[in-house]
Amino acid sequence: MKAAEIVARSIVGDIQTEGLEPGTCLPSEAAMLDKYGVSRESLREGLRLLEVQGMITIRRGPGGGPVVGSVDSAHLGRVSALFYNMSGATYGELFEAWVWAEGELADRAARNPDAALRVSTMSRFVVDGAHVEPESLDSYLEAHAGFHHAVAKLSGNRVLALSLEAYGQIVAHHVAMVDDPRKLNDVLLDDHQHVAKAVSAGHSRRARELMEEHLRRVVEYCSERLNGTLESAVEWL
Repeated sequence: MKAAEIVARSIVGDIQTEGLEPGTCLPSEAAMLDKYGVSRESLREGLRLLEVQGMITIRRGPGGGPVVGSVDSAHLGRVSALFYNMSGATYGELFEAWVWAEGELADRAARNPDAALRVSTMSRFVVDGAHVEPESLDSYLEAHAGFHHAVAKLSGNRVLALSLEAYGQIVAHHVAMVDDPRKLNDVLLDDHQHVAKAVSAGHSRRARELMEEHLRRVVEYCSERLNGTLESAVEWL
């Protein structure tokens, strides 16, 4: 590996070993040069590699520097979208994968053996859609993604949760570009509530079916506004 890749891996290892939380400032450039024994060019390239992946952010100006980022499927979604675009993968294929993926996560969430955890995780989604504030598009999308993230987290498999959630992040970005998804607010909230109840009750087959029905409504909504571009390549975010 290149020196920049080696130092990037070392930085990630230190973040994990030291249990650094998102928002924690990393050491100064001088301290990192001394610690990792690489050139300034290699260190900066390594930090840029991590910044592109969303694992750190770099604050500019006085008092700035590298800051620990978060493990977020949105970052994986951005990188994945580039690969899908370059491979020629279409929106039709993305939607198909998304429906299956979320159904699988809902099924696994409902089979989580910790019944109390299922109920507590789903509780805020069962109560009349109080988790969504449709006034702001950003907060609306974040809240909608929050529901799917909660389901994914209950699946008990972090690899599946992160990987499959990335599909939804790409779709959410695209939906926001096509039209205002808040028009579907009542339908989506009702769907969330039914899925959350099925997951809480441990009804895995029902949870899968309801989740897939929920996403097919979103896919239908998008398809009507894509003007026949379901066969076009997924755009890089």
